[in-house]
Amino acid sequence: MYINHVALPVDDVDRASEFYVDWFGARVIPSPRFPVPVAWILLGKVQVHLVQHPGPASRAYHFAVAVEDAAQFEALYHRADRAGLLDRETFPHHIYELPNGDVQTWLRDPWGNVVEVDHPSIADLSPEVAAQARRWAEDDELTDWNRRASLFRPEQAGLALEPAGPGR
Repeated sequence: MYINHVALPVDDVDRASEFYVDWFGARVIPSPRFPVPVAWILLGKVQVHLVQHPGPASRAYHFAVAVEDAAQFEALYHRADRAGLLDRETFPHHIYELPNGDVQTWLRDPWGNVVEVDHPSIADLSPEVAAQARRWAEDDELTDWNRRASLFRPEQAGLALEPAGPGR
């Protein structure tokens, strides 16, 4: 396991993207469309998700743990479900499939913090768990840019070759 990304609240997504590109050499990469402005940046091998949110951060800001083993992902999913810890309030649904097949679910730790748990392929999961997932396109409009969003292995997805581009 490893940390996949960090989400940060910002007042202005474009200005924040420019800051991270300028100061740290980050790259703006594709992201799904969300109800609020977002930009995903690649900082080394770690994604930072910049989320426009004026004022204090809400409980939607979180960190993500990538679980590459399907059995381990499913065990966490079932354990969270049994314990009543699946987060069914922050996002429109508690488990999603991204356009490239990545899977993400959310749970809350005992203090209420959101923890996103990611797996690289819905095809690896049991039909029971896969059937619970909703596709991003069911809730949000997708453009060609959004369809290329990936939570895993950005260098393998050819993103290292993409030009930086705030506001995409």
